[in-house]
Amino acid sequence: MGKRYCRRHQIAGAGAKQQLQTILLFLLAALAIIGLAQPAHSQAASPGAAQPQKPLVSDPEKNAGIKIVSLRPTGGGQMLDLRFQVVDPEKAKAVLDKNKKAYLLDGKTGKTLPVPVTKAGALRQTTLKPEAGRVYFMLFTNPGGMVKEGNSVNLVIGDFRKDDIIVDASGAFPAEPGGREPQKAGESGKP
Repeated sequence: MGKRYCRRHQIAGAGAKQQLQTILLFLLAALAIIGLAQPAHSQAASPGAAQPQKPLVSDPEKNAGIKIVSLRPTGGGQMLDLRFQVVDPEKAKAVLDKNKKAYLLDGKTGKTLPVPVTKAGALRQTTLKPEAGRVYFMLFTNPGGMVKEGNSVNLVIGDFRKDDIIVDASGAFPAEPGGREPQKAGESGKP
């Protein structure tokens, strides 16, 4: 009877741990969604500070009907939060299709960082009718915080591929060829 009692508590403990992990993932998803609900103008800029310019839309993004807005660490660095805006709703349908596998490839290690799936589904927005101008999100696993700010990743969603996205708290910018530093928002490169 003593063994049965201990085993029952071990099984119950494992179930509680799984429930706690599920609740944590839902909270992370809720925080990501709340971030979408905040208007852009709510972030006050200091007087005299240059307003950041939006990055140019690259060809892969044009072909997919989206524009990458940002890729940031979240959840204590254990996840990466991708935000992208729909530019062409018809083209963006493929990117927002729930049947298209989405993942990041770490530029340093080549490891695949997938979208986590919970009992409620994948932690990404999908729709059959994308809206022009709307910002959508996808969360990706980042075990051990292996991908950090400043690192480069490749985004793959079905047939769409966008290489050299820089993880940055202020947004995602493509890496410059020739090893140059990526140009940050607001920097023109002109004297």
